[in-house]
Parts: sequence; structure tokens; C-alpha cells
Amino acid sequence: MTTINNGRQRKKLRISAKTVLLSTVAFCVTLLITVNVLLQNKQTRSVHPPPVSPSKQQQVAVDAKHKPVPIAAADNSESAFHFIVSSDCTSYQRWETLTQLHSAQNVKQCGRFTWIVSGCLEEGSAHMGKGKGGANSDILTPTLLLAEVERHFPHFTVSHSNETARTHHDCNELHPHVHFTPDYSDMRTFGGPFADGKNKRVFVNKQGKQLYGSYGNKYKFNNKPNGLHNWILSFLEHDSRRDETIILNDPDFLFLTKFDFPDGVKVVPGKPAAAKYGLGSQFLDFDLGQICQRSPLEGHQNCPFQNLTSSEVHNFYNVGAPYAIHIQDVLPLSSRWKNLVPPTYDQYPLLYAEMFAYVMAAADLNLKHNLVRGLFTGCMTGNPKVDGAAKIALQKSASTYAKLIETNPTGQEATAGGASSCFLPPLTPPPFFHYCARYSFETPYQRGEETTVENTVTYHFFAKRRVEHDVLDCAHGNGTFEPFLATTPQKKEGGDPDWNVLAVCVVARAINFAKEIGCKGSANENEMVA
Repeated sequence: MTTINNGRQRKKLRISAKTVLLSTVAFCVTLLITVNVLLQNKQTRSVHPPPVSPSKQQQVAVDAKHKPVPIAAADNSESAFHFIVSSDCTSYQRWETLTQLHSAQNVKQCGRFTWIVSGCLEEGSAHMGKGKGGANSDILTPTLLLAEVERHFPHFTVSHSNETARTHHDCNELHPHVHFTPDYSDMRTFGGPFADGKNKRVFVNKQGKQLYGSYGNKYKFNNKPNGLHNWILSFLEHDSRRDETIILNDPDFLFLTKFDFPDGVKVVPGKPAAAKYGLGSQFLDFDLGQICQRSPLEGHQNCPFQNLTSSEVHNFYNVGAPYAIHIQDVLPLSSRWKNLVPPTYDQYPLLYAEMFAYVMAAADLNLKHNLVRGLFTGCMTGNPKVDGAAKIALQKSASTYAKLIETNPTGQEATAGGASSCFLPPLTPPPFFHYCARYSFETPYQRGEETTVENTVTYHFFAKRRVEHDVLDCAHGNGTFEPFLATTPQKKEGGDPDWNVLAVCVVARAINFAKEIGCKGSANENEMVA
């Protein structure tokens, strides 16, 4: 039909009912498909979160294949602590580490515990290690070391053997996890000007004095960064937890109380913490350009540590054990740390080379540390400052132990109770004791005052390298460890007489506690045989 509209023709459009029905059906089907797709996408996102930019380090962790893995938020609860101690494979550091683990159990420390052991002998070659370790100790095979671990902690686990059991973190019973690594102490294998092993490394200090060090080509402290790196690769492959804070310690630390962070201290990805030390910024006088050239940082022409100021070192990097590092940061930090030790050691062949390398590695990764005071006492730091009732308790604690040693050094009161029992309330010690020095006191105990001529003075002291390496053996000696005796005055670490008495008390009782617990099973077996 055609109509006329202002002189123009217009054709009317006819739409049948069938056409309307088909169009409506098509629209409904399209709508249903669209809604379904949207719902599926939503479900997929809930199960598989979208990839996160690698630059946002606080949101991802890196696995052994360097792929981003979503992680949970950082958790500073007790169960989220993962304590790691790194040692060589000697009978010397075996008794130290076992004693440390027992001290943790004694204070009911929560969290997980891993013992990284580097440089064991091959099985069947134990005779080659006799007297070849530090302090004339024996280098052990894995079997010899694990036999002692099992006696003290029957529920221990080992990497590449029973990985799943490492999830245990009971506060009342330790299930330590042992991880073996190769020996990384031979510095000739890392290249550089001393790789031929013929020339000696020398450090010239500001006074022009030449220091050669005592380690030569065998720098055992290189095992710490390399052992940690070896462990983290295995951990990320076999362990699913990504919320832990790693507490990295040395074997000569003991637990005095449960470890936790002071108020206001929180470790999250990119923000580690550590004990404040006094090593300072002396490494800034090294040839940092040469160190960077030997170990360049990928993507950088220069290394960020070359631009550090003394103020920055003092505020963020004047650190040492215990280190508190979020699990996400361990892989990049250990990788950079291990690469910086060899060139640093070639310039500074002394004890603290690996600690300075740690600072450089942290600076390269912009890992500014929260420096925490009061995490430990013993050495490398001052004694805790106490006053009022706590000071009275300090004096009473020291005089009580000194009197027990004077009158009955092998008695139960003098030897038992563990490290924490040395402190009478309300004196509260810091979480850790670091026994890297010599501690002494005299009896009769005069708290540093001059003794009268008619009194016979006996000098008592502790020095870790004097301890016999089988001190934890059930058949060793008369069953208890006593402080060493001397006929001449001995050095007092830090000068404070009361803290020196308690230092001797702490280590002696910690050793005896470890032996007592470790020998309980042996005693029961002997009774059954009898």
C-alpha cells in the first residue's frame, strides 16, 4: 500500500508475527549466553587470581623456577616464625646447634626449625675428618650427624627424604628439619685474583696495617649465604607456605625467653628486620667499584651499594644475627649475598666479610632493615640496662649462682634447669644469648670489689672453644658440665661482673639441659637391658 505525504510516497512496513517471535527468541538466547560467560569468568578469577606484576614484590613470591606465586599476607604470629640455623658439619657446631634447639624447646618456642648443614664428608670417610674441623673438632658424615639428631629429637626430618613432615610447628615439641648442602668454603673455586691459591689476600686498614686473617682459602662463613640459597630453592619446590618470617641465626645462640618482635616491629615483604650491631660503615672504604665489577647487578651499570652513605648504613644496614626476613625476600637476597661474598672476601679476608656482603646485597635490593635493639645479649652488643627491682634481681641472680658454684658446682641446683632458669624474677632477659666471647667471675663473689689478701680466690670462666665436642654424649665425664677453672684472672666480656656470672650460668645450664633430655632415652634403654 502506498500513501501520499506532502507529495511524497512512503511504503508501509509490514512485520509478521512469526518474525517478531524469532527475533525475541534470538535476543533471549544471546542474553543467556552473555550472562553465562560473565559468570564463568568470575568463577575462574576466584579460583585462579590474575597474574600480578613482578614489580609488586609485596604481592608475589618466587618459586624455584622464578615464576610468580601468589602468597598470603605476612603473619607475625608465633606459628609463622621459621627459625633457621646454619652450620658446618663438625662435632663442634653439632653440640652448639643441638644445645640451641633444646633451649628453644625449653622455653616452648613456637614455629618451625630448620638446620642447614654444609660440608659433610662422604659416607664411609669419617676417618678423614678426625681433628680437621674448627677447634680441632671432627668433620662428620651425614649419618654420624643424624644419629645424634635422632637421639635428641626423634621426630626430625631431612630434605629430599620425608619433606611432608616438615609442616610440624608444635610449641611443646621440636621436630627439626635438617637440610644438607655441599661445602662452599673453598674460596679458590669462585674465581678472582686468588683463584690459583698461591697469593695471599691482605687487607690494609686506615692506619696502614696489613691484616692477612687466619682463614686463607677456607672461609667457612661462605657456607651461610650459599647454604641458605641452596635451602630456599628446595623449600620453594617442596613447601607450600608463603607466610613465614625467617629468623636466621648462628649456632652459638641460645633461647632465653620466647622470641617475638617488640611492639611496632613487623616484617613484611621488602621490609626485613635484624639486630642492631656496631660494625658500622667501614666497608665503604673498600674498592666498591671492583666488587661491583666482579659481581654486577643485572640491569644496572653500577651497584646501589656504591652510593651508600654512612648515615644510611647507620639507619638501615648496621645489622647482624638474628636476621628476620620474609620468606618472599629470601631467594633474591640469598642469591645476591652469595655472589658478593667472594669479591668482598678477596679485599677483606677477615671474619666479617660475609656480614659486609649481606649489607651490600640488602642495599642492592633496597631492603632497608628495621634495626631492633634488645634481641640478644652476650657479645657484639651491650648488656641490658636494668634498674629498680630488676637490678636487684640481677644482682641476686648472679650472687646465687656464684654461691652455688663455690659450694657445690656439680649439684642439681647449680647445673639443672636450662638457660632461662638463671634469671630470677622480675629480671627478664632478652630472647637470645650470643656466647661468642669469654665470660668469667671469681669466688668468693664480691661483685667486682677487691678481695682481701687472706681470701683464696678461684676463677671460673666459659669459652666455647674449650668445650669438649662430645659434651652431650651420655657417657661423657661425670654427667654434668661445669665452668672451667683458672688460677689467674680471666677476661670479663663487657666488664659487668653480674652479667658475666649469668653468662657462665646460661651456657653451662643450657649444655646440661640438652644432655639431660638427650640421654633420657639412653637411660631408659640401659634400665631395660639391666
